[in-house]
Amino acid sequence: MLLNPSLPQRHACLQHHRLRPLTCSTRQPLHRRVHASSTEPATAPAEVTSPLQHAPSFKAAIDFKAIKADLEGVEKNCKLRNSRANPRRAVELYDEYVRLKLEADTLRADRNSNSSRMKGKLEKEERDKLIAAGQQLKEALSAAEEQVALVEQAMQVEGQRIPNSTHPSVPLGGEENATLLACIGEQRVFEGFQPADHVKLAEPLQMVDFDAAAEVTGQKFYYLRNAGALLELALVSWAMARVGAKGYTPFTTPDIVKASVLEKCGFQPRGTNTQVYSIEDSPLCLTGTAEVPLAGLYMDKVLQESELPIRMAAFGHCFRTEAGAAGA
Repeated sequence: MLLNPSLPQRHACLQHHRLRPLTCSTRQPLHRRVHASSTEPATAPAEVTSPLQHAPSFKAAIDFKAIKADLEGVEKNCKLRNSRANPRRAVELYDEYVRLKLEADTLRADRNSNSSRMKGKLEKEERDKLIAAGQQLKEALSAAEEQVALVEQAMQVEGQRIPNSTHPSVPLGGEENATLLACIGEQRVFEGFQPADHVKLAEPLQMVDFDAAAEVTGQKFYYLRNAGALLELALVSWAMARVGAKGYTPFTTPDIVKASVLEKCGFQPRGTNTQVYSIEDSPLCLTGTAEVPLAGLYMDKVLQESELPIRMAAFGHCFRTEAGAAGA
């Protein structure tokens, strides 16, 4: 991982994909309805009446005004990226948040004005009226702030689901539409014999055991043994030495991180259709890439330009569901 404000990010995380994961097993707020901001009818009005079950642990800096200004473009980008995000709902929640925030600010100003009026010398009857009005304003402001917080929470959830915009130069579609940028070297041609694949080579040499892994873990898992285990360790060591020689600091990273760290890296570990394995009754999750704990090293910190670039290379295990497609 390379952190440099003037250069595109380059990733040098040596991810270990061999280990694929096992299946793991108040007061009532005011009722308000969100009104669609678009001229097009919303599929269903959004309601926020109670705290969300999986609320985000941090507030992302999302430009909801920009999403609203280019709603159709954002929706198209979500569709092209097969995202289940709902930008229209995010905009609805944003409009409702702005409206509720204005209401709360008005109530707060009224409360402050009422308090200022009580500072002078007043008749008892007038003071009692101001005290009663102050109590009403206090209760109304508390309810309004609670509703603002609920809508903002829901707005963050929807906003954090929206993916980054795809660069215009990126081809659309599957691998058949990919663009070849460069070809390094030439594919080797074997003459006089048919080359064997890695399974036919490794099994007779007792380098790999699929049958035992199928009994212990399930299909598509395997044990590396003998020269197979040594070969993997040697390849990891060789790769880390290579990047270390290029000025990257080698790391081995934790396999478990806080859900908040994953969220700050753009994941929704507790959301639906997540590829992240969460640990039950815990704020911790299994990490799906070494980049996440690497990013955690510098999260919530302001870096001086003199500290850059920061070059890191990490080896770690990858745990993710990859439901429906290998490596998706």
